[in-house]
Amino acid sequence: MAFPALLLICVFLIALLPYIPATYEWLRPTDVAPLPVRRNEINNLRYFADSFRQRITAIPEINLSGLRNLQTDRTVSSNDNLNIVHQRLGADASASYYPETLKMLQKKNVIVIFVHDARLPPGSHNQADLFAASDLSVGAGASLRACSAQGVITLGANTVVHRWIDAPCIHVGSNASIDGRITALKEINFADGSQFVRAGAPSMRFGACDAASAAAEALPEMSPSWATRTRQILDDGAEASSDIYQNGDFVVRGAYRVLAGTTLFGSIKTYGDLYLGQHSRIVGSIVSNKDIVLAKGCSVLGPVISQNDIVIGADCRIGAPGAATTVICRKLTIAAGCVVHGVITTQDGATVTTVTTAEIPDAA
Repeated sequence: MAFPALLLICVFLIALLPYIPATYEWLRPTDVAPLPVRRNEINNLRYFADSFRQRITAIPEINLSGLRNLQTDRTVSSNDNLNIVHQRLGADASASYYPETLKMLQKKNVIVIFVHDARLPPGSHNQADLFAASDLSVGAGASLRACSAQGVITLGANTVVHRWIDAPCIHVGSNASIDGRITALKEINFADGSQFVRAGAPSMRFGACDAASAAAEALPEMSPSWATRTRQILDDGAEASSDIYQNGDFVVRGAYRVLAGTTLFGSIKTYGDLYLGQHSRIVGSIVSNKDIVLAKGCSVLGPVISQNDIVIGADCRIGAPGAATTVICRKLTIAAGCVVHGVITTQDGATVTTVTTAEIPDAA
């Protein structure tokens, strides 16, 4: 009987062994600190682009000013993962890079540096990480993995960017798709039909934006007297005030409609759909648990946040020059003629479309 008992004890001890360190950690925790995540990795939309540029400048043999002065049109390979293109294409639209250069652009895990103005052929599939020391033009139907430029980037129609793209100024062609993030130091211009997931720039323009620019100049700023505004709580089904100028913050337990031409010095939060009538102006933020709809010519100075979808009609303006803000939603539909200053973050993507006032649904 001794051997079965000994075997049973051994089995019990082996089964109990994994629980000993777990029990000790539960009784006396040794690792309760938060994960060491740097804040700029979360909040800086241009983090990938900045890291890529720092990696380029840290390479000893990369001296852009010296590389531009070299009288050569060769493609130099410093190693298997770094290639420098010296070839100038000039103004000839039919000119193209050497076959070995085009083949190199299709390789993965490769960095390609364009010393001069660069132009990618239409329909090409480029899988290398690109860095343009000057301007970059991408032909229609081409695809990119990731790209950074020190000049202007022009994306042709139906182009695709799989990860990210960054430059001081970017022009996005019609029906182009940015699957990752698009950022610019100054301005991004989106054409009709273009799509993106995250975008950020001091000024993002969607189609012709003359009317939206005029609306931005007409939007007043907060004054010290509005800082002491009161908060009003409204029940579901409450009717909006007919006053043209209103002061205060509104919390609505349901859907809410802001009448056309209203100027509100405050913010709105609704538990239902939120609808802004034509040419209404909100000198504050708008937040909704459901959909947000902005009719034609609306202006919002602060953040626009929805837990569902947002539809922005033509000639609207979000934010102001020098006062960047944010737009957050599940899916965004934004009409040509709008201007957004700041960052747009979506879950299911944003689409630039020719939405008219008559096509905007009545959210309230």
